Amino acid sequence: SLLVSQGFDLVRSFGYTLIITLAQLPGYAVAAWLIEVWGRRVTLAVFLSGSAVAAGLFGLAGSPTTIIAAGMALSFFNLGAWGALYAIGPELYPTRTRGSGTGAAAAFGRIASIIAPLLVPVMLGAGGTAMVFGVFAAAFVVAALAAFTLPERKGVALEET
Repeated sequence: SLLVSQGFDLVRSFGYTLIITLAQLPGYAVAAWLIEVWGRRVTLAVFLSGSAVAAGLFGLAGSPTTIIAAGMALSFFNLGAWGALYAIGPELYPTRTRGSGTGAAAAFGRIASIIAPLLVPVMLGAGGTAMVFGVFAAAFVVAALAAFTLPERKGVALEET
């Protein structure tokens, strides 16, 4: 919808979306490898920071080349962040509360996934695409900073009980 609103036809917008989406696969793979090399916390923070930069660039992109490049970067880093988050999340909770803890975190994420698209039209009206992706970038920055407060669990065995 955002691409169409910028004057790109629907077929071309879907083509861009397909190309952008394909960048998720290597993002996920690189994050899966880096969580064992760098650790969970640093990998998560780096991928969230990359998502912030890419979201800002996507919001400012105006040509097909910059839209695809920034979109691919956003797709790469965003899915990589999810991969790192899925690795670190269960390790943060003791065994007896692991399901509840990760389930509650996923539930809050789902609630945000419902609310965010409802806010996009308001932000578009207030400041355009740059504002929408600027807000997304700011949220990624906050998340990246928060990632550094998490304990590093690389190489630490999970408790058995």
